[in-house]
Amino acid sequence: MNWFVLSLACAYFMSTSEVFSKLLMRDNDEWTTGCGMVLVSFPFLVPLLIGRDSLPLSWDLIALMGFLLPFEILAYYIYLSAIRIAPLSLSIPYLSFTPVFAILTAAFLLQERISLQGFLGILMVTVGAYVLNIERFVHHPLAPFKAIFKSSGSRRMLIVALIWSLTSTLGKKGVQLSDPVFFGVFYTLSVSIPMLAIAGWRIKRGVTTVNLKGRNSIWLLLGGLVTALATISHFHAIQLAPVSYMIAVKRTSLIFSVLYGGLIFKEEHIRLRLLGTSIMLSGVVILYLA
Repeated sequence: MNWFVLSLACAYFMSTSEVFSKLLMRDNDEWTTGCGMVLVSFPFLVPLLIGRDSLPLSWDLIALMGFLLPFEILAYYIYLSAIRIAPLSLSIPYLSFTPVFAILTAAFLLQERISLQGFLGILMVTVGAYVLNIERFVHHPLAPFKAIFKSSGSRRMLIVALIWSLTSTLGKKGVQLSDPVFFGVFYTLSVSIPMLAIAGWRIKRGVTTVNLKGRNSIWLLLGGLVTALATISHFHAIQLAPVSYMIAVKRTSLIFSVLYGGLIFKEEHIRLRLLGTSIMLSGVVILYLA
């Protein structure tokens, strides 16, 4: 299958999994939801390993995953909490800052110079973030920027973008130490184990309750399925095309998330947020293709 179609499918499945996560978190907390989504997706991923003569598991890969796990689990928890407390159309678009933070971090730590194309991409992402909250312009010209930090959902998603900007390089190293498909399955299994332990501890202590009956069981099954499909399409696409091209197309998930916010959750100011997200997405594409 064409890498572009696979990348676009990955974007759609990612945004769809966010919808099911938000629906599940009406009755469950982030740990139960995240654990459930990852565990249910795992059986759909295991068949990818059938027929292999050997599995590319090494101590280097295990050590890398051991270092990555605390950051990835923290980011996943904050990511889900942002989805739970804030509109999809006003939280998910801030993931556009992931490549922005990566470039700024490299400039600060490695003294890498920011190209004109990189500067243009950063500027467009920033302008798009302003447009997301532009309805507040009537109060003060800087109010849209202040709204970014006043909203707990926006702040949390910015933290997620920062963490993912730092871990993305290590994730790529994991693929190099094994292969894209195996690393995807190994990563899913590695994340599910500590999340299951945390969710179980919270349930045992009575800190949270679990409601996976009725509609929630359907949301969980469908959410696990689309999460698995997102993982499968991601790693197959990344084998067929340059990573930068694939990721740029995958970021169209931002548009799908905003549309879902309006269609399913009846969120407000969708036209403005769609405009802001489109500007941010254009900046992301410029950054990835720079």
